[in-house]
Amino acid sequence: MKAKPEVKDSKRRFYYVFFNSHSVSGIIITIGLYVIFLTGAFALFEREIIGWEINAPHKTISPNLDYDKILSQIETEGYQMYGRNFTFNLSHHHGTYLSVFSNPPADRLSKDSLKTLSKADSLKYAKSTGRIHYAIDTDTYQLTKQESRNPARHRIGRFITRMHYFHQIPSIGLYLSGFVALFFSFAIISGVIIHWKKIISNFFTFRLKNTLKNLWTDAHTALGVLGIPFQFMYGVTGTFFGFKIILLPIVMFVFEDFNKAIEILAPFRKTYELQGKTTDQMAITPLVNEAFSDVPVEDIDYWRIFVKSYGDKNSHLDIVIQVNTDQDFTGRQTATYHLADGRLIAKESFSESAYRTASFQYFRKLHYGNFGGYLTKIVYFILAILTCVVIISGVMVWLLGRDKKSYASKKRFNANLGAVYLGSCLGLYPSLAFMFILAKTFPMEMPDRLTYIGWIFLAFWIAYTVYAFIIKNQFSINRHALILGGLLGLLIPIFNGFHSSLWVWRSYAMGYPYSFSVDMFWLICGSITLVIGLWLKPEPKPQKSVETRQTKVLTKEIKPMVKEYFFSS
Repeated sequence: MKAKPEVKDSKRRFYYVFFNSHSVSGIIITIGLYVIFLTGAFALFEREIIGWEINAPHKTISPNLDYDKILSQIETEGYQMYGRNFTFNLSHHHGTYLSVFSNPPADRLSKDSLKTLSKADSLKYAKSTGRIHYAIDTDTYQLTKQESRNPARHRIGRFITRMHYFHQIPSIGLYLSGFVALFFSFAIISGVIIHWKKIISNFFTFRLKNTLKNLWTDAHTALGVLGIPFQFMYGVTGTFFGFKIILLPIVMFVFEDFNKAIEILAPFRKTYELQGKTTDQMAITPLVNEAFSDVPVEDIDYWRIFVKSYGDKNSHLDIVIQVNTDQDFTGRQTATYHLADGRLIAKESFSESAYRTASFQYFRKLHYGNFGGYLTKIVYFILAILTCVVIISGVMVWLLGRDKKSYASKKRFNANLGAVYLGSCLGLYPSLAFMFILAKTFPMEMPDRLTYIGWIFLAFWIAYTVYAFIIKNQFSINRHALILGGLLGLLIPIFNGFHSSLWVWRSYAMGYPYSFSVDMFWLICGSITLVIGLWLKPEPKPQKSVETRQTKVLTKEIKPMVKEYFFSS
């Protein structure tokens, strides 16, 4: 029995609603989404990029250190210690080292009391109660003052990671990235609905020798299907990270008390009220060693140690250990001690991690690929690059679909829009390669170094977008971006070699794995993109047949004769 016409019409209408929703939502977020995925692919290796930039040798630091000695040395520097919250953690901003940080103590003098002090006493008090941030040499326990709490913000590795979240856009950048991730999730769902009936057959369809439109369509569909789980995971987790501050009112509504929410969701972030000074506080080092006693050092990824309300009767010690383990996906173990008597208050092993404390960690590990070692990150990187290809192929399908007579009135607008889209997206790859070259050109000790690098990077990116807008040739925009990015990528190991003498064939043996891995990446990636760019050939224009040309010639000869015969006087 044949389907009723109205049923066919409703199905067709349903299809086109989702098709147009998929196209519109995809086109709106094209540039932002491409930036997120390309910079996100590089951000997976932020630590390696920073190590390459500062020429840091690989170093393993054991957690079995004398933390009481470190705090005693800080006290001898003239700081007021009572009531402070200290944080010890591994840093990789100037190589691998132990960092200690503390905000000003809670029991500071009031403004009225400060006015009664002399200028010299006021300056001395300000220094003693100011922030503490030291880098610690774990061999000699020498302290080095750090001017910034986060020195990584002055490195291109962190610059790229911040760009992944649009942090360079003041105030609203993070929320914009959340909106892009949300629209991306919607585009994935609508795309699956569109291709659902043919999702298997479309995956195995790739017509290399057909028309350019079919080639881009097959690439968009096949690679899109291949990356659906990865892309949807990134859409969901990216939305969460972009909008997590909006979750704060929900948390406040559920828990009513923010401190109560922190106590449940992130116990190691909990603060404790001061109850008075004590002189018999337990030593910190033995408690730390106890917490690490059942954790193999070689499996440790990183750790953090929090000393809360130091020197107070209510002082606590929180220890967070992150390892690569098969026992639990989060790989996190926590322990909390009461420093007044050394009593163990709470402990969660890898197999006992509560969902309430591990849920945020699940999102973070999924988003950054912090599980499975380098193999997982390499797979993430490849899938992120394939997603970039899906985005570009989607733009090309959209543009080629509008290369029709029905869109003749909007031909110029579509050409300009396509040039801006392709130039902005494809120009980012050579711009990032150029940034790596700038990182080895500007000296590390140069004031505002990253500011200059960032502005030159932006100028280079805009220049390629303007170039694309001027030529408006889609093939040339694609090809020139690949060739330019490939050439700049091959120059990066050369610049690094001349700058640091860490040539790619000797850096690994010298104990600089970060330098070796980044240089090798650019040699491989630069070579591949250069070869692809040189291999690409424009689609040949269709040749008109001999019969068609002869018919046109005969028409030109016969038309005047017919006109003269019928219309002559």
